[in-house]
Amino acid sequence: MSLVKLLIEMEEDRGLAAASTGKFEAGAATEKAMKKSKTVTAADDVSSITLDTDFGVTEMTDLAGGAGEARFAAFDDDFGFDMASEEDGENVSIEDDGFDAQPSVETTYLMRCDVDSDDAEKAAKELMKKPGVRGVYSDVTIEPCLICPGSPPQGNDRTVERLLCTSTLHRMGANGEGVLVAIVDSGINMAHIRSKGKNPGFDAARSWVPRAGLTPGNLPVGHGTMCAFDACIAAPKCTLLDIALLQTRATGGTVMEGFLSDAVRAYQHLIRVMRAPRRPGETRSLVVNNSWGMFHPSWDYPVGHPGNYSDNPGHPFNRIVTTLARHGADILFAAGNCGSDCPDGRCRGVTSRAIYGANSHPQVLSVAGVDTTKTRVGYSSKGPGRLVRNKPDISGYTHFQGSGVYAADGGTSAACPVVAGVVAAVRSKRPYVAGNASRTPAAIRQLITNTAQDLGTRGYDFSHGYGVVNGCAIARRLRPIIIDICRTHPHICRPIPLPRDICRRFPRLCRPRLPIPRPPRPIPIPPIPPRPPRPGQEAEFDFFDEYDGDAQSGDMGMLDLSDGSALEELSVEEMAELFYYVGQYQALVGSDGAAPPAPAGGKSGGGDCGCGG
Repeated sequence: MSLVKLLIEMEEDRGLAAASTGKFEAGAATEKAMKKSKTVTAADDVSSITLDTDFGVTEMTDLAGGAGEARFAAFDDDFGFDMASEEDGENVSIEDDGFDAQPSVETTYLMRCDVDSDDAEKAAKELMKKPGVRGVYSDVTIEPCLICPGSPPQGNDRTVERLLCTSTLHRMGANGEGVLVAIVDSGINMAHIRSKGKNPGFDAARSWVPRAGLTPGNLPVGHGTMCAFDACIAAPKCTLLDIALLQTRATGGTVMEGFLSDAVRAYQHLIRVMRAPRRPGETRSLVVNNSWGMFHPSWDYPVGHPGNYSDNPGHPFNRIVTTLARHGADILFAAGNCGSDCPDGRCRGVTSRAIYGANSHPQVLSVAGVDTTKTRVGYSSKGPGRLVRNKPDISGYTHFQGSGVYAADGGTSAACPVVAGVVAAVRSKRPYVAGNASRTPAAIRQLITNTAQDLGTRGYDFSHGYGVVNGCAIARRLRPIIIDICRTHPHICRPIPLPRDICRRFPRLCRPRLPIPRPPRPIPIPPIPPRPPRPGQEAEFDFFDEYDGDAQSGDMGMLDLSDGSALEELSVEEMAELFYYVGQYQALVGSDGAAPPAPAGGKSGGGDCGCGG
């Protein structure tokens, strides 16, 4: 017989909010606060459980009305989502909808307890009968996805930089600047990272530790430090957050071990980070790296049980992952090290469908591993995943010499932050903007998978996902489209006078009009026709109403398109609007220049297109 942990979800009552202070208190003080809740007192009457007063009561933010679980369920087999065949998979597009900076949420509370494994089923049934208890779930052990020492490293971090085209990305400004990268792991040692030539920012105030006595950024050199270093390969100017989840040392735990209940607390902190007000000019971009997971269902409720984690979208941790993603965070999980060729010993021989729980969540990037020759490493877990079948999503580079923490930065533990760094680099150029469909986490996932270099069987497969992350292709996608309109159409780049309203609308494209002699006779102003309707858009102003006064007063600007950099800043919609106004203006007053010449060597109505003439 052995002790296991249960996670108890409770509806709010008066005492729970007071008990959930978020402070690190002694067990006796926490227990006293907890006992003020009627729900906690009722649950404690179950004789076979022992409440974990070190964990206490923690608040959990969920999407209002169960939206997180309901939307998640749409991805599950039982709800008719179009899944891939187990043999080779198929392309599936997953879209997120309605992202807001502050989505509607509701609050429940969690506590955990110890129970003998033989009594776990009975205890869960008794707890569910208690007033205020919403659910009872497994609280499985989680560990880092680091492979045991084996084959020597292939290449080093500079090899990975070359494969990712980081020099090109960084020249474009895609370097992680302005992006928070949360390393949810065993803790970061910033001094070690800097000693290895990486100098990212670090935000201690927005970091998180699970217990008193830990200093973010100054934790022992280990797995989390390796992950932080690897994220900085593509994003050297990111700002790291130390989320030291695997430093819990909960009852029965080791240095690099934790429980899902601790992960809920860590994610609750990250939701607060995303919901907090931003300073002027600060973006709301957060990349979350998770190089850990469940290795074996040695204790989890069976699949189909309401308390199960591995296959259950309703488990509190799977739901809070949904909630954080809905707030705009880009979340990545290692696929795991239970590949059939040479699985980690912790897998205990279970290598089929070994991407469990949140590691196979539809709103995260699940990362498999390849070495620097783009060959899949034998320990990398294969799909299908448990929550959705098409996992992993992408492969990242691993088993190279880099951080110096281990002989090789290995396992899907290293592959995951390598890809997380690429995502952070992208976010420097495409920061998260609430309500902008091109800036959602789903759009970034699609960019990463659509640009991947295909490996293995053509298209999606359960060994590599969509292929290995391709920083070179991403750089091409991020490169701005430069429209050299003055080279191709020089006649429209000659400055032309415009009324002040259009220059007020596009100030970057106008310059003050220099005084010029007025013509000897007044220019006749034709009657102003009604403005042509523009379907689906109302005018912000109508400069035609003021044209006569502007013309007489000389209060005009000069539209100057010779500065191509200003023109590049316009969106397609703004450019269309600009030339709409220019066309209307010239229709009223006539062009002040000659008609554009015919293309060199061309003939009107003919040419060499084979159309006659």
